[in-house]
Amino acid sequence: MVQLLNIRLNDWGTSWLAVILLLMVMILSRRLYSYWFQNKSPRRRVRSPGDTTTVQTHTARIRFRDFIPTLSETNLSLLKPRESDSLEGADPAAHDMRYHPRWPKKKKASVPDVVEAPKRVEQPVDMFLVLDIEGTCNKGTDFNFPNEIIEFPVCLLRWKDKTEDGTASELEVVDEFRTFVRPTWRPTLSDFCKELTGITQDQVDSAPVFSEVLDQFKDFMIKHGMINEHEERLVRFSWCSDGPFDVRDFVVKQCHISKVRMPSWLQGDVLDIRTTVVNWTTLQLDQHAKPMPRRSANIAAQLKVLGLPDFQGREHSGIDVSTVDYENLPNSQLTTPFVAIQDARNLARIVTELARLGMPLRPNTLIKPNRKWPWMGKRGQVLEEFVS
Repeated sequence: MVQLLNIRLNDWGTSWLAVILLLMVMILSRRLYSYWFQNKSPRRRVRSPGDTTTVQTHTARIRFRDFIPTLSETNLSLLKPRESDSLEGADPAAHDMRYHPRWPKKKKASVPDVVEAPKRVEQPVDMFLVLDIEGTCNKGTDFNFPNEIIEFPVCLLRWKDKTEDGTASELEVVDEFRTFVRPTWRPTLSDFCKELTGITQDQVDSAPVFSEVLDQFKDFMIKHGMINEHEERLVRFSWCSDGPFDVRDFVVKQCHISKVRMPSWLQGDVLDIRTTVVNWTTLQLDQHAKPMPRRSANIAAQLKVLGLPDFQGREHSGIDVSTVDYENLPNSQLTTPFVAIQDARNLARIVTELARLGMPLRPNTLIKPNRKWPWMGKRGQVLEEFVS
């Protein structure tokens, strides 16, 4: 052995021979060790239930398999499923095929088609301004783009049956406000924008700019007793929109581009209608149903899940002359006659139905008037290098 250790390491063949011999010695030692303890030392015996005899122990290795009882030592009745373990909707033959029954698959979101009576609940807000803005856009742009407002439609909702204790269930549309808005940063609409919204270039060219629209809408709110001349709130009102984008993104961007201060009556939290509808559908579902995905909960889907008639008019607003009653137009401020504000009206239907179903209508979206985007320079400046 000593001679093997003195072999020169640079001799390739001799070194490999030494390694092989060393491995053989290790394997032989391992086998002798195992043989000695397996044949000379007693194994650990597992006691059966009720056996009080002394168990002989040894410091030798104890194998895990020696602790596993055989089927004869086990109560097989414990492996059989109990009747209380069965689930409604599970396969009746599952008990014969497997120890554990198959759980039923989750159902898709569905709401019973039962017309419920109005439910009166406490409603902290007195009036609702349902807003659905249309803005400039290009194909492939997202909400980081400096959109300019080109349409400002609002449906005003008020409670019909609110009592002194603050409970109510019925909303009604008392008035509408709608106007086109003339963009100033990029006044020419893209073909994609005109096709999406149905708004033409002539309509925005003859429309007032955003600062003038704010003055018009201020008069609209004063007329309905919502604010006074100093823009102080006289009643509790909330802006409502399909998602947070209208006020959180469009209005904040437009105030920067138009170099105007965001009015106090436009600030404050907003009621996100889509979130409220998703929350309501979640409350109606059982534990095995999937909630309504927020991403797919557009206006048409919200109408459907609430059991309301299909979308009325053309989505993304625009002109829908075929649905306008020329003889009974609402008392609205319209810069262009015979125009329908379809998105806002359908959203107003959704809010009215949520109120009838007893859903508390409270602001649920935070608005930051001082929010900044990378393309924002000085007041009114758009940095073109950040615009794709």
